[in-house]
Amino acid sequence: MRILLTGASGFLGKALLPYLSSRNTIYALSRHPPEPSKNVIPLVGDITEPDLGLEVIPHKVDRVYHLAALHHLGKDKDGSISQTNVIGTRNVIAFCHKHQIDQLYFCSTAYTIGGGRNPYEESKVECERMLNRCGIPKVVIFKPSVVMGTKENPYPGHFSQFVTMLTRSHNRAEIIRRKMEGALRLPLIEPVLRVRGNPEGYLNLVTIDEVIKGMVKPRTADTYWLTNSYPPTLGQLAEWISEVIRVRFSFHIEEFKKTPIESLIAHKVSAFSPYLWGDSFPSHLRSHPPITREFIHETIINILHIDKK
Repeated sequence: MRILLTGASGFLGKALLPYLSSRNTIYALSRHPPEPSKNVIPLVGDITEPDLGLEVIPHKVDRVYHLAALHHLGKDKDGSISQTNVIGTRNVIAFCHKHQIDQLYFCSTAYTIGGGRNPYEESKVECERMLNRCGIPKVVIFKPSVVMGTKENPYPGHFSQFVTMLTRSHNRAEIIRRKMEGALRLPLIEPVLRVRGNPEGYLNLVTIDEVIKGMVKPRTADTYWLTNSYPPTLGQLAEWISEVIRVRFSFHIEEFKKTPIESLIAHKVSAFSPYLWGDSFPSHLRSHPPITREFIHETIINILHIDKK
């Protein structure tokens, strides 16, 4: 089979490529595609352009895996999220029609319930609407939750960004606090950092390995939830994160008067706020291993190691 893979140089694309290329010829499309290898043909392209920016069209593509996207959770100040995710997907659909490709596999997100809570989620909602009425004979939509990297496939994704922002904000504020305590000869106090969120809610973390397995498994035209059937609670995650960064950190449902440090942290992690109240999704990954304390510890150690470089 000949497969066109968009986003071939991204996190998901790089992890998916070895699985697909073991049995298929892969046209690996990206602005900065991977090096050529067995069954992998790199293509320089741009999904925001007609015909995906390709000067030469691959011959007889059987299937497209469309993974290219921007995953930024903040505001779409320059329109790049909409341009890449929505316009890019529209161009991929047009490419399939123009070149008679009857199979399109698309990576969306589990977080489209309610129409989207930020420009990224809204863009994926619009993409799914387009795909559901595009007329391509076989459309498969994958809906992963919060994808976690592994030692083999490290990923500075949203969980990593949250931990990094939490740690950096605390460290900056802590330097100032300790200087003030020392100058005023106050006793040193270890604060408990509070963040608004539901400690009993679940944060659906799913490993990249399980997501890739779900993507390469034979599928009929449908929507597939690549999520964890038994995710950890936010309370568990706060405890496990605290054990590594050595900062006492907890989620609280009730409003509270923030300390200056807590106000700084709340501002820095505001883009993640919608995800700190728990979620509940169906799952087609029946054998996903549990997210353990040890896995979170190892993940955070890797995050902190990368952040120091």
